This record gives sequence, structure tokens and C-alpha cells, in this order.
Amino acid sequence: MSNQNSVFDYENVNGVKLALKVDTGNGSPNSRLFTISYKNEKNKSSWPKKSLFFAILFNCLALTFIQISLTAMLVIIIVLSFLVFFWVTHSVQSESLLVIPTVGVQSSVKYVCGREDQFVSWSSIDDVIINEVIRMNRVLYYLTLLVKPVNQTTIEAESIKLIPLFKYTKPRLVMLEKIYSELQNLLTETQKGDAAKGSGDIG
Repeated sequence: MSNQNSVFDYENVNGVKLALKVDTGNGSPNSRLFTISYKNEKNKSSWPKKSLFFAILFNCLALTFIQISLTAMLVIIIVLSFLVFFWVTHSVQSESLLVIPTVGVQSSVKYVCGREDQFVSWSSIDDVIINEVIRMNRVLYYLTLLVKPVNQTTIEAESIKLIPLFKYTKPRLVMLEKIYSELQNLLTETQKGDAAKGSGDIG
């Protein structure tokens, strides 16, 4: 089965360059794999690397020129270890969304070390929306899945769960609209197929 790949270049809300890669037909004819990654790694990771470098430099100078106790030295080593651990485990490299109709949606966050996955079954997806959030005098947009509980026959508004997607790379609205349109098309096609099967069973 042939794969069709498309790459689009955008910027996120902070002006960092992003690349949206869309893989079509990856394991299923109607499947989609949306991957948002940082196009310029230097712009993405300059602040954490600089902070880590200056923290290590400052503490090395303090250890060299200032006589400190063993307890203070242990505290400095623990703080440095925590900074290194935090940078390795929380520095996001890319975010991806694998959509397989009738099966489910899997969102993944890739870090410098390791990744985090979250799977939502197709039957529990009620809708997909672009949610508007006001944060620090800025308007941010998030692609959000509306997930309904599978084991309940009556669905109340309070029981619907919101799962935001691409919350770390923070793409602009134009990138989210492209992903949103394809997701809506897949949802609509699946609903039409289910309706057609249901009408055929009745007949």
C-alpha cells in the first residue's frame, strides 16, 4: 500500500517554526498520521540548554572559589541533577496524532528521552472541535476531542471529557484547521457508513 506524505511549514504561537507532516494510508486506507515537530531545533531548545549551562557554570565557580560545607555541596548536586532530569524528561521534540477510523485515535508526545501515548477508542469519540482558551492576555486555540463514556446509555453534558491535542507545540489556528478538517471528514464518512449499514439491516 502506497503512502502519501505531505509536509507544511508554519509557526506556533511563540513564533517558533513548526513542520506538519501528514501521512496517508499508513496501515489502513483511511488512516492519517499527523506529526508536528520543530523545524529548527536551535530555536526550540536554546532556552533550556542556556539555563542548564549557566546553572552548571555558576555552581562550578561557586565550588571552586567559595569554601562551602558538605551539606551545601550535596544540595547543589541534587539541584543540578534535578535540572538535568527535568530537561531530559520534559523537553518535547514532537507531537503526533494517529487516526484509524473505526479503531481509535492515539496521541503521542515524544521527549528527548522516551514518549507518552494516549489512546481513545473510536466509539467513544463524540466530536472534534477547536477550543478557544484565553491565557495571559492571549487567545490560544487547541484541537480538542470530545470523548463520551462508553458504558453509559444516557450521556450528560457533564460526563463528556475534553482531551486537548498538540498542547506542547502550540500550533497556530491555520495548522489546527487543516487537521480539524481531515478529522471531521473521517468522522463524517464513518457515521455515514454506520447509517448505511443500519438501514441495510432493517431492510
